Amino acid sequence: MKNKEIIQELEQVAPLLNTIAKTPVQTVPTGYFDHFQVPIQMEETKVVQMNPGRKWFTLAAAAVVIGVLVIGGFNLVNQSTVKTSPVLVINMEQIAKMDIDKSVQALSNDAIDEYLKTANALAGPENSLHQYTVDAISETTVAEISDEELQLYLSE
Repeated sequence: MKNKEIIQELEQVAPLLNTIAKTPVQTVPTGYFDHFQVPIQMEETKVVQMNPGRKWFTLAAAAVVIGVLVIGGFNLVNQSTVKTSPVLVINMEQIAKMDIDKSVQALSNDAIDEYLKTANALAGPENSLHQYTVDAISETTVAEISDEELQLYLSE
């Protein structure tokens, strides 16, 4: 009864599937292995058991490696991220008292040029100092200002 229902449903849903034979495609004819020309000899083989001590050695080695990785990870996480030297410590009170104008005036032109080249190289071409607009109305960029105009501005 159940087979009949399945066949009827297949006819409705997928009639092509119903035309395919239901027997297994790869079958061996009956008695195929009985008529071999070469005799098959069955021999018992020796069963070799694995060394159980080797398993413990492998587990111990894995535990040592995991232990080293965990301890190294803890040490790496708990390290101080910034190592300060006494020379590099910035005293904010000294900076607040510093006269910026005098400090900038004391800089040489070569030092300023070197800073601007480094700042441009670090910023990349899309963020270069030359791309900044000086005048929002005329959209003049730093690269378009001549040296004479800069000297006039500085002398004012």
